[in-house]
Amino acid sequence: MEVNEPFTTEYEDTSSAQYNDFVKKFIEKVEPHYRNISNFERVDNIILSAGGPIIQKSRQRGKRSLTLKETQKSLNVKHDVILNITNDNIEGTYENLVKELDEVLSDIKDNVEGLEVNDVVSTKTDIKDDIKEVCAEATKDLDEVFQKYYDPFVTNGKVVCLSACNSAHSTPKTCMNHGTCGVSKQGPSCYCLETDANWYLGEDCSFQVHKVGFYAGLGTVAAIAVITVAFLTAYLVINKQVVKRNKDIKQDLVKEWLDDDFEWPPQKKTSNSVGMYDNPVYSPGGMHKQNSLEKYKPNFSMDRYYTQNFSPEPDINLRNLQRDQFMKMNKPQIRTSFDI
Repeated sequence: MEVNEPFTTEYEDTSSAQYNDFVKKFIEKVEPHYRNISNFERVDNIILSAGGPIIQKSRQRGKRSLTLKETQKSLNVKHDVILNITNDNIEGTYENLVKELDEVLSDIKDNVEGLEVNDVVSTKTDIKDDIKEVCAEATKDLDEVFQKYYDPFVTNGKVVCLSACNSAHSTPKTCMNHGTCGVSKQGPSCYCLETDANWYLGEDCSFQVHKVGFYAGLGTVAAIAVITVAFLTAYLVINKQVVKRNKDIKQDLVKEWLDDDFEWPPQKKTSNSVGMYDNPVYSPGGMHKQNSLEKYKPNFSMDRYYTQNFSPEPDINLRNLQRDQFMKMNKPQIRTSFDI
């Protein structure tokens, strides 16, 4: 509200006499008009500052004219009109009271004696900001640590102070698995049920794990793991033994083959033609008689090709040699991959 009175620096000091005198005068002039508003409480927070230029009023030819005096500023009076609203349909009630206030301000501008008002501008309070004081009043009995976790909200026309544990909060906290929410010194927190029987791996009681089921599952997995390891171990041991046994057999066969003296023909084989191919001169016992020499004595008279180099040895025909003579042959020594 701009009052057509000269502004002085003393008005800026709330403890000065000039300030107090003007405030007292202002309240006396405007309060009777404000009381026409239903639920009016009081005028509060009066702040004085420099306004626009002083308007000089003069009369010319029976008419009044206004001139501006540039050298001096008028007095700007900023103040709050406090209204008492019942906590029931506060938004509708507040809008109705604002309309009443605008009518009263128009009346003050034209009909206040002893107070020249040049201009009036009203500003509505944001209901969301104003109800913070309501919530602060409602939680004043709580510890300061808890007060900061409560915020004001308008629900069904009423101002309520809610924490995040309430579903009507703008950012409610949801507790899973039937957990309950409570406000602690650390803020809204979820308290989980049956913590002796369950574990909760996530926040807000999420990812519930039953201890009995967990231990049973863990035991089953451990048993399966043990059986699997035992089976694999037994398989590896048996397989290793089989491989080792096969390897030993192969090594023994190779060594036996390398160390064995081959005989031709085998000793166990009997020849049916031994008597057939025996030397007729020598008997099986290795002894020969004199008559045998005489029997096979050459006829010198008949063989003109007989030479003086005759030998008394029996006539040996290569075709009559024994075919089944025993022969021994040693296999060359060969190193196998097993020995390497």
